[in-house]
Amino acid sequence: MRIVSYIIILIISLQVNGQDYGSISGNLQNNYQTFQEDIKIGAEDYPRYTSGYLNLIYNYKNITIGTRLEMHHNAPPGSGLEQYEGAGIPYRFIQYKSKIVDITAGNFYDEFGNGLIFKTYFDPSLGVDNSMNGLRLKFTPFQGLYITALSGKQRNAWDTNNNNFIKKPGYMSDENNRLHGLVSAFNADLSLNEVLLKQWNTYINIGASFVTKNESDNNPVYYVPENVGAFNSRINISKGNMAINIDYATKINDPSSDNNFTYNKGNGLIATTTYSQKGLGVSAGIKRIQNMSFRSNRKGQFQEFNINYITPFTKQQAYSLATIYPYTSQPNGEMGSQIDIYYKIPKKTKLGGKYGTDISLNFSNSFEIHKTAIDSTTDLDQRGTLGYNSNFFKIGENKLFQEINLEISRKINRNLKFIGTYIHVINNDKILVSQPILKNQEHEIINANIFILESLIKIPSKGSIKKSMRTEIQHLHTKQHFGNWAMGLIEYKISKWFFSFQDMYNYGHPEKPHYYSISSGYNKGTNRFALTYGKQRKGLFCVGGVCREVPASNGFAISITSSF
Repeated sequence: MRIVSYIIILIISLQVNGQDYGSISGNLQNNYQTFQEDIKIGAEDYPRYTSGYLNLIYNYKNITIGTRLEMHHNAPPGSGLEQYEGAGIPYRFIQYKSKIVDITAGNFYDEFGNGLIFKTYFDPSLGVDNSMNGLRLKFTPFQGLYITALSGKQRNAWDTNNNNFIKKPGYMSDENNRLHGLVSAFNADLSLNEVLLKQWNTYINIGASFVTKNESDNNPVYYVPENVGAFNSRINISKGNMAINIDYATKINDPSSDNNFTYNKGNGLIATTTYSQKGLGVSAGIKRIQNMSFRSNRKGQFQEFNINYITPFTKQQAYSLATIYPYTSQPNGEMGSQIDIYYKIPKKTKLGGKYGTDISLNFSNSFEIHKTAIDSTTDLDQRGTLGYNSNFFKIGENKLFQEINLEISRKINRNLKFIGTYIHVINNDKILVSQPILKNQEHEIINANIFILESLIKIPSKGSIKKSMRTEIQHLHTKQHFGNWAMGLIEYKISKWFFSFQDMYNYGHPEKPHYYSISSGYNKGTNRFALTYGKQRKGLFCVGGVCREVPASNGFAISITSSF
């Protein structure tokens, strides 16, 4: 694929940006961070860390050519980004697209259904890039039927998956046994209304997927399958204000270090329903996941080589103290539910006030799945066995996580709005073991109550200059872990500039550390510059149920982003 990079460089050098020659677009991000020692918060002195990427896309009629230049220098230990140390072009592709055919050669991202058996994506903040490198064909033989077929290997830092082959006694030495982590997949989505039921006011979409990975049996102890397949089927039905979505997947036995080398088959179910009308919205869902860790390399750790994605059933928090005890999706076994209710009290009523009042309630929980030993001589956690039996409809003994969120938002006048939030969290860290602890401390079940008051203030001003201010007051109360927290933030915006100051104070901790930060930045169109000085706590950083551990740090951070 080097020729793709040469083509991109040639296009830029010729500065072809006209209608006859196509167009160039892209985006870039550059980050710079310093590290100073701070014994109180556990921050260490590291060399300054620089990272960034540049995406370039060239479009000419039905052809698209793209590439990404990426760089990481001095990635701090424990950040989960060490594997990306270096610079290069890990992403490049050529794509031809028409109404019927869409062909991509090179790197690409895709997702089938909810991602239960296949999802690849790029999230630099999490250190996730499991892009495919190969060939993908999308085919639309007629309106309403959408087919995708693909094959390739996933990115592993600066190379695709290619481990050394270890030959077992009696194995044939042929090239097929040397195929490591080759992923092949097929997906079909059918809209019945576009094909058959054109006059119906009920919309029905069905889909099915099959994904297989080929990886040589290089385990010196256990015999493991060289081809692991997973199947997914789904249906979405919507009519008027209601919609129902059911997504079910199965996977053959796939023993690895993720599941303690058990030979259980895997399955997953996600079912959701929604209802909405003016001033009212309700959504609810259930999820059951059993042995659904699915990697193109059995030796992968953390986010490496994940072929699939387990949708989280928790509220995606944005407030600082609400993110201290996040939940990480458990691909080996979890069973949970979630419900969201939104209601708007009408305006010009006693309770609603002049502008109305918004109320939202979220409840979510997650349990272990039910497990029983297969016989009296086999332990539940014994390696290299069929593992366990499980009743699909029975909840396990231990609760993993539970969260209640109540949010009330009310606009007082044209220039003032308040948002009040209460959150109750139960985090079973005895099982999840995801929180940093003190030297003599043990992992425990954490109960926390969080109270948040946010204000949004528009400051009257003359001319085109716009001014606004936002404040947050937060408090987290718990008798476990590091004890109570308090947080305050004030952010001021004037035209394209912003300034903010915040302090997170862990006054329940024996060291009573402050995590303060001062930020300033400038926004203009698609360009943004930000400068921050402050401290960051050690812990989990999560997005959508996917987490990575970040080390404590103290220093400056500069970020530049731009799109063109």
